[in-house]
Amino acid sequence: MNIGERVEDYLGAIYRLRQGADLPLPLAALGEHFGFSPVSVHEMIQKLSQRGWIRYHPYRGVTLTEQGEAVALALLRRHRLWERFLTDMLHIPWAEAHDIAGDLEHAAPESVTERLAELLGDPASCPHGAPIPPLTKPYADQCLSHVPVGAQGRVTRIMPESAALLRAVQAWGLLPGNQLSVIEHRQDTIVVQIADVQVGVPLESASAIWIETF
Repeated sequence: MNIGERVEDYLGAIYRLRQGADLPLPLAALGEHFGFSPVSVHEMIQKLSQRGWIRYHPYRGVTLTEQGEAVALALLRRHRLWERFLTDMLHIPWAEAHDIAGDLEHAAPESVTERLAELLGDPASCPHGAPIPPLTKPYADQCLSHVPVGAQGRVTRIMPESAALLRAVQAWGLLPGNQLSVIEHRQDTIVVQIADVQVGVPLESASAIWIETF
């Protein structure tokens, strides 16, 4: 079935950006993610709802149907496997790999995806720690913005990810597996210490950096 790139992009974005499967994602979050106008987003949401990919909850947002969830998970599986291939096999920086995978995720049929998974040894996660569907990994973590001052932990994943955020995270040294301490909560920044270096992480970025505390 040819679903179309735009449909896949919307369903994948809803999955990535939502706070929970049953919590409607506000349309404003989709507009901000894509840089589209409210009118453009609303028109697409109507089409997705009519086709049974999503449920629209007036004044609250959207949730995925079972059908939409399956498409989103298949898309994320392709995307994260390609990221793994590009970083592990071709040694492409992860921010660049994220952008390239955004194109490849629409082109590869399921047969190629599964050959790719086999080649890579069925990896459990992408380079920035997010699980590769259909694997479900029970994360005992929380976003950095919720970690209290004085807590110590390690970075588990970056999600929802963007190329700009991945570049920033790499520059800060907040790669999955790295340990940190939370030093201070400021109005718009969280100060963390990685090894001997203190870094100020904007709150917007901190909400996408996930930490497992010790």
